[in-house]
Amino acid sequence: MLKKLFFVAASLWTSVVLVLCLIRLDNTPQLNVVNLDKYIHSIFHFVFTMLWFLFFKLHFKKKNRFKPFIVAFLLSVSFGVLIELLQKYCTQSRSADVMDVLANMLGATLAVGLFYTLDSWKVLKKIS
Repeated sequence: MLKKLFFVAASLWTSVVLVLCLIRLDNTPQLNVVNLDKYIHSIFHFVFTMLWFLFFKLHFKKKNRFKPFIVAFLLSVSFGVLIELLQKYCTQSRSADVMDVLANMLGATLAVGLFYTLDSWKVLKKIS
């Protein structure tokens, strides 16, 4: 049941991120925060990596302790690169940005770091 819940949550979050990264944002209010979009990318991928990690932790069981971390991180980075390619080649109102990919990687890295620490402290043991 918990595995299914994490899968649904991760899939929904993936869909939300995809839509928000591809829609036209011309009429949204502009906040005067330097590099706000980079913070948003990091947050998107922090949550993305966290949710997929929780799913993969249950999916892979205890076969390999590191596999959920690696798969969630690589999925997040690949998804971020795919979104940038879609922005470049499939939208007229968005453009690709290497700094967005780096912000995505930062969010994914922070999520993996946090969950690795929590896993080392056995905080996530109940999720196994």
